[in-house]
Amino acid sequence: MELDAPVRELLDRYHSMGGAGLDLDDPAVLAMIRATAIQTDNDLSDGPVDGVEIRDVVIGDVPVRLYRPPSERTLPLHVYYHGGGFILGSALSGELDGLLARRALDAGCLVASVEYRLAPEHPFPAGVDDCYSAFAGLIAQANEYGVDVDVVTVGGGSAGGNLAAVVALMARDKNGPRIALQLLEIAGLDLTSSSHAWRNPGPGHDSTREADVAWNDRHLSSPAERVHPYVSPYFAADLEGVAPAYVMNAEFDPRRDECEAYVARLQDAGVPAVSRTMAGHVHGSVALPDWQPARDWRAEVNAVLAAANRAALAGRPIELPE
Repeated sequence: MELDAPVRELLDRYHSMGGAGLDLDDPAVLAMIRATAIQTDNDLSDGPVDGVEIRDVVIGDVPVRLYRPPSERTLPLHVYYHGGGFILGSALSGELDGLLARRALDAGCLVASVEYRLAPEHPFPAGVDDCYSAFAGLIAQANEYGVDVDVVTVGGGSAGGNLAAVVALMARDKNGPRIALQLLEIAGLDLTSSSHAWRNPGPGHDSTREADVAWNDRHLSSPAERVHPYVSPYFAADLEGVAPAYVMNAEFDPRRDECEAYVARLQDAGVPAVSRTMAGHVHGSVALPDWQPARDWRAEVNAVLAAANRAALAGRPIELPE
């Protein structure tokens, strides 16, 4: 299949960053990557977003940006984790404001975007701990933020999808707050990058296996942590009781294999889970501002979240679309 022009241009930008040969331990190289990293459009909102209040708070020691649609009642809570390979990105930069304000409005919920600590300055489990701390802290302060604690979801893209899946695991393991849905997009769920797709590169792949492992290892204190379930949720010994999952992957993303495998493991454990492959997409093309398949992806995310919120508010089991 021939990739659309905007997707080919995105891949060219990825490849120009030269991930395979970069010394990520060199502060100057890391600063260069952060300065030149591909950013999503500040108006990634698919139209005007009026009336959504945006404010920054601190939950424990973790900064969080809140997006609240107009409402006088308590709202469902959606905790979002940004992508960036555990090294890049920020909840406070403004680049996600349009996307998440639109999500808050369309899904009728309070969206909380978490500013977790980044690697390599803060290796595992620092960022993971921030993600769970913000999640649990928001629910503990539900009255202050107008949150309905019975309707809580988590989500994220790429590394953020990994972190959302990890938070869902931790909530199960810690007997923490109940999560109605984990909404994972282009998530890396096996940081060993050992699937067939990673070992057999194909058109549309954004990176090599060697570069991906080297990048992901900056999130870790040692290679042995690659199979820790809070690093690679796919390796969790038992997934029974984890939150239902809607997992969206890109047709030409090597992470597609691990997304599909994770959904199969969830289903085998009796967890409602759906794997959704988006045709024509590569890793990160969901963020293209003017490409219609990316708009369709973003609209689907918001529709799935809205349906999950409605079901939970009504006390009904979530029925995931096939």
